[in-house]
Amino acid sequence: MITVLLCVHNGEIWLRECIESILNQTFRNFEFLIINDGSNDASFSIIKEYSFIDKRIRYITHEKIGLTRSLNIGLNESKYDWIARIDCDDLALPKRLELQLRFILEGDFSAVGCQSILINQDFSKKKKYLVPTKSSKIHSNLAIQKSFFSHSSVLFNKKIVLSIGGYREFFNKSQDYDLWLRLSEFSKLGCLKYFGVYLRDHKDRISSQDKGIQQRIYAHCANISHIIRTNYGEKYDPISNVSNNELPFFFDFVSKNLEASNILFFYEKLYDFKYKLSGYSLFIKLISIPNYFNNLELMLKLIKWILYGDFISKRIAKKWFKLK
Repeated sequence: MITVLLCVHNGEIWLRECIESILNQTFRNFEFLIINDGSNDASFSIIKEYSFIDKRIRYITHEKIGLTRSLNIGLNESKYDWIARIDCDDLALPKRLELQLRFILEGDFSAVGCQSILINQDFSKKKKYLVPTKSSKIHSNLAIQKSFFSHSSVLFNKKIVLSIGGYREFFNKSQDYDLWLRLSEFSKLGCLKYFGVYLRDHKDRISSQDKGIQQRIYAHCANISHIIRTNYGEKYDPISNVSNNELPFFFDFVSKNLEASNILFFYEKLYDFKYKLSGYSLFIKLISIPNYFNNLELMLKLIKWILYGDFISKRIAKKWFKLK
């Protein structure tokens, strides 16, 4: 009934914990499809070891092609109707699959997330990451890049996702955000109150690379694409309806507009503020704001970001539409 989909590239450090967290689920009727994306550490050996122990594990191995293409291979090779995602550095809590499947079958949802708990490398620190549970709030948050469920927390309908083309391979990062936006245009997304995953925060996490700037740019590409589809029609989508040769031009257009408006510099400051002050009290964070957002322009961007979330993508979408 469920395929748990895990893609791994050099994940040996936490892979065993991740695999065992899935095998220890209270819901037992699943296949565990693991895609080894060109690992050159012990990941593949670990995967094979566990496949002998538990026959629910099936694996595919190939040269490194990246997360997005690996996910699409997994979607097409999966046996069952529902796909549960997990990343190799994260852990699923025992009742996650059971509760999500019950919830999604009782409601009219294309995808369902759950609450997450952020942990550090050695599990010595934990912090709850709360996201909305009402569909209307999930959809409105997606539209402005506010908090929503993590990729590792999701159970989704395979048939519906494949019907819209799966993960779009333009996206090296933020491929999940792009998928949720596309689903939200014609179906309902939900989220449990149950804390179903541990998300491990570490220096090699995708969102931590280059202070998360590339991921931010891809997220804006996804939202601009969404805004253009919903306002002007599917045929104007700058990602779906252009040749592969034109895609870098769109990415460059978005990047340059974000840079020209100093949004990328703001994101760097925001990253520094969040990570350097992680674990400090709210009071310390508040009095530290001027140290990071140390001029009027940055302070105004912070206020707008807190109040409105993504306030720039609509403007860039209009520019792109006029250009085309």
